[in-house]
Amino acid sequence: MILRTIFLAHAEADHDFARRLAEFLEFGCDVSCDIEGGVIRSGEDLISKAGEGLGADVLVLLLSEASSPIRWQRERWEPVLFDQIRDANGELATVLLGECSFPALLRRRNFFDATTDRLAAMRLLKRWLCGTGDSPSPVFSADLEDLYAGLSDKAGTLEASGAATSRFAREAGQDFEAVLWIPCHGRSLAQIAGELAGQLGLTLTGVAEENCRKMQGFLSGRRCLLVLDAPAPEFVTALVPQERTSVLVTTEPVLVVETPGSIDYARTLVRSGRYAEAYELLYRLLDSGVATETCARELTWICEHWDRVEEANSLRYHYGPRPFEQLVLF
Repeated sequence: MILRTIFLAHAEADHDFARRLAEFLEFGCDVSCDIEGGVIRSGEDLISKAGEGLGADVLVLLLSEASSPIRWQRERWEPVLFDQIRDANGELATVLLGECSFPALLRRRNFFDATTDRLAAMRLLKRWLCGTGDSPSPVFSADLEDLYAGLSDKAGTLEASGAATSRFAREAGQDFEAVLWIPCHGRSLAQIAGELAGQLGLTLTGVAEENCRKMQGFLSGRRCLLVLDAPAPEFVTALVPQERTSVLVTTEPVLVVETPGSIDYARTLVRSGRYAEAYELLYRLLDSGVATETCARELTWICEHWDRVEEANSLRYHYGPRPFEQLVLF
């Protein structure tokens, strides 16, 4: 993956904030931030430093009393911040950290006011960089702040009511590559894993535990929100990935899914490569006496795929055609 590059032009006095912002953006977006190169040193000013950042995909100006030039000479700043950055196919964003003088034109172009709430400005800048910040009136509900802080700003695992989870998924969906809502109430681990794999566009043909491990690895490197809708407590550990994906567990079910219990649905699962779910369903049907030979035949095929030779042979012995039935075929 090729990361977009961000050049943070800033005063030494604002270096701690620049570092915090860089960490926030690098975790939340697929970007790489240059903060050391963006520090305004002795003999430099914000405009000369901005000129050094024209090779980046995005030039971010951190405006404050410490970084703002004493005089903004239009013949200096306009060519750099408008003409040269356009010619370099770059983008410009401005973050206002404190009251200072600056050209009013900067307010009209990707401008983020952090004078009263730096965290909100960081969140809006992140959404803009991710290409999801087009809403004219972004919503950050105050009563959902714990979820924003624990799931959007960083990776984490939290619990919330079904109503709060639904609201957060709608509001904060822009902060993630994808929101994966998995109905879990009354479902087995194999069914939950199959649903999740389907939403991710993955075909995982192993047993449930193996499929969960593969999905954990897949999600660990992606910035997703995984909503586990009322799962059995013992399944949560098997489903929660590490690193970048955040997980929100509902305390009561919002969506309840009824899984068909027919041989036709079992065959559909097999054709879709969802073998672990099919395996469970076929054994339930087999134990209840429904289409025993068909169930056993499908189960034998799955067991052979999993290298469970002994189980496959047992199914053939107990449910396969008897010797006299085989002879009449010849």
